[in-house]
Amino acid sequence: MKPTAFALFAITARLCAQTVLVQPYLQPGDGPDAMTVIWLTDQTEGDFSVEYGAKNSPPRPAKPERVALDFGVPKGKATPAGHAEKPGAKGTENPEREQHYFKYSATLAGLPADSVVDYQVKLAGKVVRQASFATHATAEKPIRFVMVGDLANGMKQQNAIAFEISRVQPQFLVALGDIVYPTGRVSQYMDHFWSTYNQPQNPSSATGAPLMASVPFYAVLGNHDADTHKLADLPDALGAYHFFHAPLNGPGEGPWSTPIGKGPEAVTFRAAVGTSFPALGTYSFDNGPAHFLVLDNNGYANLESPKVRDWIERDLRSSKARWKFVCFHAPMFHSSREHYGDQKLRLLEPLLESCGVDVTFAGHVHNYQRSLPLHFTPNPPKRLPDGLVNGEFKLDTQFDGVTHTQPDGVIHIVTGGGGATLYKGDLTKNSEYFKSKPAGNWVPYTAKFVADLHSFTVIDLTTDRLQLRALDLTGKEIDRIEITKPSASTQK
Repeated sequence: MKPTAFALFAITARLCAQTVLVQPYLQPGDGPDAMTVIWLTDQTEGDFSVEYGAKNSPPRPAKPERVALDFGVPKGKATPAGHAEKPGAKGTENPEREQHYFKYSATLAGLPADSVVDYQVKLAGKVVRQASFATHATAEKPIRFVMVGDLANGMKQQNAIAFEISRVQPQFLVALGDIVYPTGRVSQYMDHFWSTYNQPQNPSSATGAPLMASVPFYAVLGNHDADTHKLADLPDALGAYHFFHAPLNGPGEGPWSTPIGKGPEAVTFRAAVGTSFPALGTYSFDNGPAHFLVLDNNGYANLESPKVRDWIERDLRSSKARWKFVCFHAPMFHSSREHYGDQKLRLLEPLLESCGVDVTFAGHVHNYQRSLPLHFTPNPPKRLPDGLVNGEFKLDTQFDGVTHTQPDGVIHIVTGGGGATLYKGDLTKNSEYFKSKPAGNWVPYTAKFVADLHSFTVIDLTTDRLQLRALDLTGKEIDRIEITKPSASTQK
């Protein structure tokens, strides 16, 4: 991606002297019957209007709200604003700069379930974007969604992945952390995120696709999104909080939240991001026959706090959904050397099992891995000084996702091949290495390991059947399994 990419964001002509820098895109609303449309402009005054409505229904207006985003030049020798993983491209980064934007948002409320809704955003009466999206599905309806992590680092592979995702037409996508490299800054979104997932006018494997016009992204915070959180040094840090929205049903702010400090820069940040802080860290939602729980398991997040553990348990146990999925950034169980010591979430495995969780989805490790169904009991029930969590494993070696499709245990998916540099490795060699770890830390729980291809995971879900497919950046299938449950009627 070239350093002139920022100029490409002004893909709509100047209308009434205002430039749309990031075209309108979808985000989840506060509840299942709402969606939020967000867009970014320069700080010139403009007159926007929004209309939406279900097919064959009269349009309804939505009132845009506006907040100014102002970011000064970072102090000292901070990371250049546009720096991404561009091997051999030294000197191509955009220079540090002040940034001044208007962020607009409009709530599309009262959306009917199981419907397709059209919306359009106009500036001075001229259409800026018009698109459609699928609303929340009721519990009996099938859904299709995508899981993918470790996305935008400025390399061409992210464009191919975005294009292939657009071809499978998911109803929504869960971005499993490390959404923008290297440090999740607003300037890095402007440099190499929107141009792939929201702006392309001519979708292709070379350019990406305007996914976000029709597909809401549910954000999971990764270390590259939130570990750089010193707002006094980097005013545009924590860009995810500016650009993503989450349902307001989490445990609130606490020691599990991103630490933002208490200085004037934190006050400015809170005013700019609104309810997204702290909501974006931990939340849940339902769609179709599934319940989704999103957790922030970055290094700063204290998930051993009784308050957040109680919230997690109440959230999972109160759900009557047929399927339960938990999404976070750093995986509990994988077989790559990279990030192997990030195991603190293993302490929650018995709770997830007892609450009926079917599958977990994670990124962080830049490849694709699928575990056998497993049960795990931490022993001792604490992290060791090196970060490892040992315990006792029970593996379901009969499950193959083809002839044996009812697993005994939780299946753990790593799908971190969304665009970042791959962690290639070799499962056989890695297995020999892990045998040197303490007893009870690693067993051969990995059923599928694809480390040489960028990929994403698409799920087709009904009340009784889950089909999982992992697809590479050409759309080729690299893994497929089915999970089944006894029919709902036989369990009544």
